Amino acid sequence: MNPVSSLVRPHGRPPYRDAHYLAATVEIDPKAMRRFLPRTLRLAAPYRAELFTAYFPDQTYTGPYREAGLFVHVRTGPGSRGRTGVHCPWMLVDDDRALILGREATGYPKRLAEITWDHRDNRITAHAARRGADAVRMTADLGGTDPDAPPIIGRPHRNVTGLLGAAFPRVVAFTPGERPIETRHAAIDLTIGDELRRMGVGSVLLGRLHRVDLTVGRPPIPIRPVSPFHTLRTLSTRVL
Repeated sequence: MNPVSSLVRPHGRPPYRDAHYLAATVEIDPKAMRRFLPRTLRLAAPYRAELFTAYFPDQTYTGPYREAGLFVHVRTGPGSRGRTGVHCPWMLVDDDRALILGREATGYPKRLAEITWDHRDNRITAHAARRGADAVRMTADLGGTDPDAPPIIGRPHRNVTGLLGAAFPRVVAFTPGERPIETRHAAIDLTIGDELRRMGVGSVLLGRLHRVDLTVGRPPIPIRPVSPFHTLRTLSTRVL
């Protein structure tokens, strides 16, 4: 096995195994959300996002860790030919190694936070807080399986890298590999903090628990530059 393959599939296994994503599909206010998108990205209609908390119990690069994030639905091509992809403007994590890998390699705007994940029988309670302020709280009662669920992370991504430093920031394109293990319906009670409210996160439309194996996929490809002013507009949700 060559060195690159050994990083992507160490010992022939996917690097992220049995990742748990508790995801709420939510409405978003397009006017509020556009401030947090690069000018070159367009929201997909209807205006939706996946707000999630996640637990990674078994993976290669770090120990177990927890995460919370927002995947906003965006257009990835012109007109009706474009697929619906996602852009991540907000993410929290409780492990510094996972933070560095995600920010540097794939443009996830990860910040350190205190995150709890409690899964007992058919109930999950998850909570994320940063600097003493509640960010998101989810309580979910799990239902039956959903064999037709869309992927949670294996969608075309359009993230921003290079937000800090001498280089101009840029939109990068990539699609993580996702292998479903099981997806279940979830009735989610959601409470969000001020940051997500300012971003226009609204009511829950549906909920799911995704259990998946994840692979690294192809490296992110830079596709267009981003104005440095984007860094200033989004500093509060990406750095502070």
